[in-house]
Amino acid sequence: MRYFILVCAFVSIAVSQATASAVCNENGAIITLADTTVLYLGKNCDAARGDGSTGFWFNSASFLAVHIDDYAYRVTDEVSCLPFCESPL
Repeated sequence: MRYFILVCAFVSIAVSQATASAVCNENGAIITLADTTVLYLGKNCDAARGDGSTGFWFNSASFLAVHIDDYAYRVTDEVSCLPFCESPL
């Protein structure tokens, strides 16, 4: 049920589906989106945007869901250096 509510929440807020390039490092990955937005995804399921805003990320069925402030991103490219993160909701 929580997963269904979470999916509905992602549909109801602004979502940016992202084609991205990823660079892995010891802390996780740096994702650069097509619109030049930079996302920092940590190995502890934490996330940050280049402007300093913070949030979280988790694995979904076929993408990485990133939630920062009131904005959500879908990273559809596989980022192999990141661990599996469950939804925090």
